Amino acid sequence: MRGTLARANALLLAALVFASCQSTKNPANQAPTNPVLQDLLDYRNGVAMIHDGRIDEAIVLLRRARAVNPLEPGIPNALGLALLYKRDFPMAIAMFNEALRLDSNYVEALNNRGVAYMETSRLDDAEKDFRTVTGAMAPATEKRSAYYNLGMIHNRRQEWMEAEAEFTFAIREDARHLDAYRERGLARSKRENFGAALEDFIFVLREEPKNVIANYQAALCLLAQGRRDLATKYMERAVAAGPETEEGRRAKRFLANETYLMEKR
Repeated sequence: MRGTLARANALLLAALVFASCQSTKNPANQAPTNPVLQDLLDYRNGVAMIHDGRIDEAIVLLRRARAVNPLEPGIPNALGLALLYKRDFPMAIAMFNEALRLDSNYVEALNNRGVAYMETSRLDDAEKDFRTVTGAMAPATEKRSAYYNLGMIHNRRQEWMEAEAEFTFAIREDARHLDAYRERGLARSKRENFGAALEDFIFVLREEPKNVIANYQAALCLLAQGRRDLATKYMERAVAAGPETEEGRRAKRFLANETYLMEKR
């Protein structure tokens, strides 16, 4: 779920670029004078509402926009994204299919549909969509997202070497892709390459020092290397960053055991 929400946010940014281009046709201080302009306003405002988390309101506007302009692929793509947020995966897939019927080269819709497939465990279908994006003349942001999601598919299959490779491709497209660094670190840990994994988690922590997952996983890498004192410090940071998260609770158990062992000495 964590990877899906991150992916949805990335796709939303791409949609917002298109919506902002459309908005130049209707200045904010000028009321729409015909259905086409109203359609563009509904599309723009619907995407903005998704960004604000007002999903149900966004769906109303986007459905209205779709009724007025049924040949614009960006509208069903945005509607599918709203349905993806609501976890209505069958309807989201139907909307992405519609966008692709209108424009078979619409890579944003391919990426979105791949996410929906992945969330319904249709991993082969998801992989096909993401592979199509990586092989297309797609923007770097879309290729980055496709590589990242291919890594997530390999994670689900427990194919750690392949996952590491895909996250590396995502990082090559965007050297600041913190989610890809974190997930690559996890894949490297699974392969017991703790030194390289630690480097990934430290990279994340330079930008997000309160990232509970990176703190906890860095601690595990340090423990695997026999650096227990330093690992304890990262466990403490994990607890401070997210005491009620799964990683925070595990870190608390570790620290409680460390305290017990110290008292027994």
